[in-house]
Amino acid sequence: MAEESKDFYEELLPWFELKVSEFSVEGYPNIEVRDIYLCFKNFVWKHTVPEHYYQRVFDIVRFNVNQYFDFKSLEAQVYQVSSLDDINFDEFL
Repeated sequence: MAEESKDFYEELLPWFELKVSEFSVEGYPNIEVRDIYLCFKNFVWKHTVPEHYYQRVFDIVRFNVNQYFDFKSLEAQVYQVSSLDDINFDEFL
């Protein structure tokens, strides 16, 4: 399964890079390709990865920054943070 996810990463890398550049233009230059990939792996496609390539590309193209921040919010709730001092808020600017 991990090998299959790796294949998706390599296969979809240009689309993840396009999304990162789109987010950068929107004012979020700190979001990286790996962040987008992990969001899709752990959030968007957590239960099922679309069977066809064009379906995966469509999901990436229509993905927006609000969905990314939904993932980050959920991630922050799941992982215990002892205080606000531990959070790097510069990443969100």
